[in-house]
Parts: sequence; C-alpha cells; structure tokens
Amino acid sequence: MPHKEINEKMDAKLNREISIKINDAKKDFRYLINRGYKKDYALNVVCNHYKIPKEDRLKIIRTTHTDEEIKTVKNKLVDIGELSNKELNIDGYNVLIGIEAFLKNNIVLCDDGIYRDFMGVYGNYKINPNTEKAINLLLKLFKNYNIKPIFYFDAQVSKSGELSKKIRNLMEKYNIDGEVFCVKNCDYILMNKEVVATSDSIIIKNKKVKYVIDLIREIKDKKINSMVIT
Repeated sequence: MPHKEINEKMDAKLNREISIKINDAKKDFRYLINRGYKKDYALNVVCNHYKIPKEDRLKIIRTTHTDEEIKTVKNKLVDIGELSNKELNIDGYNVLIGIEAFLKNNIVLCDDGIYRDFMGVYGNYKINPNTEKAINLLLKLFKNYNIKPIFYFDAQVSKSGELSKKIRNLMEKYNIDGEVFCVKNCDYILMNKEVVATSDSIIIKNKKVKYVIDLIREIKDKKINSMVIT
C-alpha cells in the first residue's frame, strides 16, 4: 500500500477520534454549565479530561450553550423578511468576519440555531480580497428586503475608518439608505437596541434585545450569491 494512502487513512482515523472526543467533551460541558458552573471553569475541566488541544477549545465554548440560552436565542431569532422597511443594527466586525468565513466554507451551525465562525481574527482584522465580496452579499440582501442597515464598528480596531468609508461608498453606489458608525462601545450600544444582527451571545442574551437576525443563515439559505443589485 502506497505511503500516501496509509497516511491518509491514519489522518482520517485520527480526525474521527478527535471528533468523538470533542462531542463527548461538549456533552460534559453542557451538563456542567446547565448546573451553574462558570463556562471557563467547565471548559478547562472537560478539555483537560479529554486532552482537547487549545485550538479546538473554541469550537466547544462557541457551539455549546445551556438549555436556557438555547431557548432564549431561538425565541429571538426571526427571518429577515419580517424586517422589511425597517432598520437593522449590525455588529459590524462580528457579521463581516462571519460572512467571510461563510465564503471560505468555515462556519458551523451551533446548538442555539446560530451560525458562527472560528476564524479568531477580530482584533487583528485586515481588509482582504473577501471583504468587498462579503459587503456586497450583505447589501444584496438588504436591497432585496428593503432593510436600512446601521453598521457599528469598534473604533479601536485598525482600519475601521477605511472599512466604514468602503461600506458607505458601496451603499451610495447601490442607492441603499443606511449608516455606518465607528464607536468605542459597540457591544454596549447593540445591547440596548431592539433589533440586532450578531452571533455574539452576550449581546443576544440582553433583555433589551428583542429580535435577532443571523445574517450568515439569511445569505446561505436565500442563495444571495445569485441575486443582482439593481
């Protein structure tokens, strides 16, 4: 048997073993957080027990939630069609990074019904070849449903001003009524809005947030790639 084929079989077996360990760790993690254990503590306990590598721990804590969290999020999730002719407050970097991850086929459907990415680039975000593609997908969606997007970007992240300008120019080009803000307290602002687009559980769980849009789901399910902005 060629060495390449042997290595591929060994890699496949290893990946299956890691997947089983992660799924077992998720079950134990959920058990602990459902009983009131702090998430960081519970994560350390189960990951140390199952010897989960550091790079895989984010997959557990971002995809696994308490039963109460799952219920809260699913009760707030709405289809974008319900927001036609209304404003949508957008967690800028959270959404943009998520859409870029979607373009790379690097998203996961979490147990609370929200799609999330594991790119881990938030504080180090850089404008890249997928940036404009992701913005165009969002604008196609907003144009189709006559949504007024209001983007909020963290001012402390490098190039936020440049990114905001790019979005404003594209909205003007496509005749989309919207706004873009660079702010120092993005999360706080969004936690005080009634309708938000984000995958950030802390924002979603806030009582003042009544409705949540998962823009990755909307673009994925509605096949926005095939739409043309007119």
